[in-house]
Amino acid sequence: MRLKADDIAFWILILATIAVILWLLRGSPTLENGVITIGLFLVSMIILLYKKYFEIDKNTTISFMKVKNEFMEVKNRLGTIDNKLSNLGNLIKSKK
Repeated sequence: MRLKADDIAFWILILATIAVILWLLRGSPTLENGVITIGLFLVSMIILLYKKYFEIDKNTTISFMKVKNEFMEVKNRLGTIDNKLSNLGNLIKSKK
């Protein structure tokens, strides 16, 4: 599994959020600046998570559509085989 730029950005945002929280506990930035910075980091992380979730959801939907199409092809093939067998059965009955 390869890391993408979004994954790396997500972990950097987590580390930056923790760093700002620890910096706030030490007392360096003002409370307003710290809260705004933490809020921006959290919103960015949530956006990245939603982006990843919808990418996985899209890939899952595409996979299910491919499987559905394969099932329909098999069903059509079986339908033609069933028709041929019923025609063969009719021919056998007519010969008796």
